[in-house]
Amino acid sequence: MRDGVNALNSDHNGQEHEVFVEQIKILYRTLLPILIVNLAVSFALTYGLWEVVSQKALTIWMGLMLIIFFARFFTYLIYRHNFKPEHAQRYARYFVIGTGVTGLMWGIGGAILFPEQELEYQLLILFVLVGMGAGAVSSLTTYLPAFLAYFPVTMIPILIKLIMVGEPIQISLGVMSAAYIIALSYFGININRTLKESLKLRFENIDLVEQLREQKDEAEQANISKSKFLAAASHDLRQPLHALMLFTSVLDESIKYPEVRKVVDQIKASTQALQSLFNALLDISRLEAGVMKVEMKSFDIEALFEKLANDFNAQAREKGLNLSWGNCPFAVYSDPTLLEQILRNYISNAIRYTDTGNIRIECDEEDDLIHIHVIDTGVGIPQEELGAIFEEFHQLSNPERDRGKGLGLGLAIVHRTAKLLEHPISVESKPGQGSRFSITVKKSNINEISALGAEPVEQDQDPGREKLIVIIDDEISVLEGTQSLLQIWGCDVITATNQEEALEKLGNQDRSPDAIVADYRLREQRTGIEAIHAIHAAYNPEIPGLIVTGDIAIDRLREVNDSGFQVLHKPIAPLKLRTFLRHIHYTGHITNY
Repeated sequence: MRDGVNALNSDHNGQEHEVFVEQIKILYRTLLPILIVNLAVSFALTYGLWEVVSQKALTIWMGLMLIIFFARFFTYLIYRHNFKPEHAQRYARYFVIGTGVTGLMWGIGGAILFPEQELEYQLLILFVLVGMGAGAVSSLTTYLPAFLAYFPVTMIPILIKLIMVGEPIQISLGVMSAAYIIALSYFGININRTLKESLKLRFENIDLVEQLREQKDEAEQANISKSKFLAAASHDLRQPLHALMLFTSVLDESIKYPEVRKVVDQIKASTQALQSLFNALLDISRLEAGVMKVEMKSFDIEALFEKLANDFNAQAREKGLNLSWGNCPFAVYSDPTLLEQILRNYISNAIRYTDTGNIRIECDEEDDLIHIHVIDTGVGIPQEELGAIFEEFHQLSNPERDRGKGLGLGLAIVHRTAKLLEHPISVESKPGQGSRFSITVKKSNINEISALGAEPVEQDQDPGREKLIVIIDDEISVLEGTQSLLQIWGCDVITATNQEEALEKLGNQDRSPDAIVADYRLREQRTGIEAIHAIHAAYNPEIPGLIVTGDIAIDRLREVNDSGFQVLHKPIAPLKLRTFLRHIHYTGHITNY
């Protein structure tokens, strides 16, 4: 408890010192103009009174004013070259002494230079002193001791002289001077209090900004650590899952017995579910890394609806839901792959959170925009949760983290992808009455549409027949699984854990490889990109290269994306590997040596 109080006192004292230092800095910033004004007014007053009062007294007074001017100017120069915050108290004393002596000289001047019988000259002196006092309010109230050392001392002597004359006009001037001293002192004190409060607020704000900056840095560091952990964990988990999928595919290709087939199908379904979860994490990482490419084009939205209907109608029927597709005879301008991903997330969420009723996918036209809506009769979303549903890992009605309800990344991916496409998204929902998720895309000319989907590929049984494929991976289980699967497909396979081993084994062949499949991260800080380049240098730079990776670290994703090679992310669906081999089969541009 005592330590806490001491800490608070220390913080308070520290802030008080900062305010004090700033006050002294403000004082000395105004000192040079103050000295110049004092000198100019002194000369002007001397000139005005030269024929009226004792010239000897006037000369002595002016000489003393010059001495004070140079002494204070010298102090100003020392301050400019040597000031440090820890010296603030010393410079405050110098300033108060200098101001007090100056005020005393003005006060003495007002008394000894006071012409007893010349009212107009009395008024001149009073006018000068009142003006100097008014100036002190703006220049000296920053530090109250400086103001109080100057202003009252300046005005009180002439006040006394006016009253001592005894004439009504002088007494009236004296009374007004007294009121002026009291009023200006009061205003000066208030101005000083206000200035100190504003300085305190300023330093408190600076402290708050610094605390926020520190917290922001801590949050960013925590986010970086989280990303590094997630990347490392993802890579290490993807490796065995990738091998599991390869061996499962080998079983799928080989097993014909119905009893065993049922088990294989269950294993295959589980690995596909895991693959789906990992791919969601990968999509988030690719969006963060900025490596997700956008390819905008005009296409028929109904063709996309047909594709989605083929994939989701059966799933909805299995759950007893009516999935209907509205008429949408429009062309839109977007990235068909990314727009499809957004709609897939919308529809899969609608099916997941709707137990009875129907789901409608429809669109409407507004000027040059098309609004696409996915409307369900599901559980709905509370109003206070509508903003949070687009955050990563945020799920409603899933406290047990049922994997069948996903990871809570779907809408986060939708939000980031829509932002990338510059397509506005929105959601309307009421608990128990369902939800409507929408996305707005630009309408396009129907005559400019492009066909959706990939080119049809012949479904040959052995897509890699007689092709020599080099597989480079430092995981033995992955090597063995990939080798077994490719050999079933009719490939000749060379496996290696690094580029030197691959080149050595290739040296025993009488032909060059037809393709290279390399893991991105190899041992000894080496990469599959380097391995492919090494084989290219030894054989043919046109040999197709495929990088497979389990990394989701942003810097590695960017490096892989910039490599120019085709990239597949672990765990790899065998169908994608087949597609790669078919591409080799049908391009036929490899020259054998």
